[in-house]
Amino acid sequence: MTLHGTRILVVDDVSSVRTMLASLLRIEGADVVESETGWRAAELVRERLFDVAISDLGLPDIPGDVLIAHIRAASKGRTRVAALTGYGEPHQTRAREAGAESVFTKPVDWETILAFVTPARAPDIARSHRPVAPALDLRLSA
Repeated sequence: MTLHGTRILVVDDVSSVRTMLASLLRIEGADVVESETGWRAAELVRERLFDVAISDLGLPDIPGDVLIAHIRAASKGRTRVAALTGYGEPHQTRAREAGAESVFTKPVDWETILAFVTPARAPDIARSHRPVAPALDLRLSA
């Protein structure tokens, strides 16, 4: 349980992508809250503090980079944010400029996501004995 106690917000409008990612994070011990819209995610970050947020950039209601900037501002920079996208540039640069620490391009390797969300205090040995997982094909959503 590498992520025990880690509070993670997962934002994606495609339920299968959001549910799969949230389920994998829960298996690792994370406390995960899901949102299918940017507006709901913005409400959630005003209500509680998350350690990490992972947001799709292609949301139907507000641009992902706008949500990222809001999460960073509402948490006073305490929430680490990663963007998830099927797009290349200029979307990736806009996500980083908004405050995303990482931008994951679909399909993304599970170990890459896990490395990002794992708190620095978590022992690396737990991950060193993990079998290599296949890339998660999250291209259902842009």
